[in-house]
Amino acid sequence: MIHMAPVLTTREINGGKPNTDALGIFYVAVAIVYTLVLAGELYLLNRNRSAFCVRIRNLKVVFSAVSMLHIYLVLVLLVYPWNGLFPCSAEFWIMSVFLPSGMALFQGMWLSLLMCTPANMP
Repeated sequence: MIHMAPVLTTREINGGKPNTDALGIFYVAVAIVYTLVLAGELYLLNRNRSAFCVRIRNLKVVFSAVSMLHIYLVLVLLVYPWNGLFPCSAEFWIMSVFLPSGMALFQGMWLSLLMCTPANMP
């Protein structure tokens, strides 16, 4: 017979008090650090927008796609610490709007890049 390890703490998303255990604090810290790193990278990309490799991309679309995917990631990371602050239907709409829209914007950016690449070939 297989014996499984006992569960030390139960983790529930039941709409009660926030989950401020080690895992919840880790998720919040990851969200904050990733937001700061991403903001710095977007700042550097905007600052170096005169470079040719950046000029051929539409930065508004890139920033929109990255922002939508980042919002989705942060909301997914904060579901556990918030402990059911918003209902499952809101989570469904977040997943159904932000993730596909961010991916569609990235595909549109790459399509526009592929359309202008043959024009630059000798």
